[in-house]
Amino acid sequence: MKNPNPGPRTLRLILLALLFLALAILSACGRKGPVRPPLATLPMAPTQFVIDQQGNDFLLSWTIPAKNQDGAAAEDLSGFRVYRLVYNAVDGCPTCRDPDQLVAELNLLRPEPAARIDKRFYWRDANIAAGTGHAYRVVPVTVGRQEGESAATFRAWQQPPPAPTGLAAVAGDRQVQLSWAPPAAIPSGTQLVGYNLYRRTEGGSYPPVPLNVEPRREARLVDLSVEGGRVLAYRVSTLVRSGELLLESAPSAEVLVTPR
Repeated sequence: MKNPNPGPRTLRLILLALLFLALAILSACGRKGPVRPPLATLPMAPTQFVIDQQGNDFLLSWTIPAKNQDGAAAEDLSGFRVYRLVYNAVDGCPTCRDPDQLVAELNLLRPEPAARIDKRFYWRDANIAAGTGHAYRVVPVTVGRQEGESAATFRAWQQPPPAPTGLAAVAGDRQVQLSWAPPAAIPSGTQLVGYNLYRRTEGGSYPPVPLNVEPRREARLVDLSVEGGRVLAYRVSTLVRSGELLLESAPSAEVLVTPR
């Protein structure tokens, strides 16, 4: 008769098999969802992240990261997420915690409602309440929905200056002469810097950046970069300095004109 009890060698083989099986089960249980890519393969943080106040709006802008954290080209970049934190402008703490309210998901190739001009991205947070400050965090996102390194900044609302009035446009031969009246007064403690002029074509939207490269010191401008026969719309804003910050008014009423 054969001995029904396994020998020492057989027992060792059985124990080893059970051990390998247990390790395989534990290893499988530890993997949940897709494997996260190494940190170095994720995009670097956006640069030159700033907030400009235009009327009661905050216009956020940043430069699109060109590289991943390992120095390779950021070819997997698909867009951005914008997170916000609202705090009291008088005694709130904008840096005590990270902004965690997701307020926008923006696509790199189809940026609306944001705008893309060359390597800069622009997104507007409208109707900021008086007395509040807003902290923001912009995070690049890959095609695989992974978040890269974020950039953060904050700004408190300030009383904006009034807009210019009486904007008028005179059509010429492939040019438009524009003039306006300065505001009667600007907020106390601010200094007038100049004016920004914005232009759009009929059916289009106004760009986030003005037509003029530098603020206009005089309340007039001749626009020579136009084509005849197209309806154009213009509006102008006031720009003042408050300490180290610039404050822009809400835009004036627009005027329509068709250059010859």
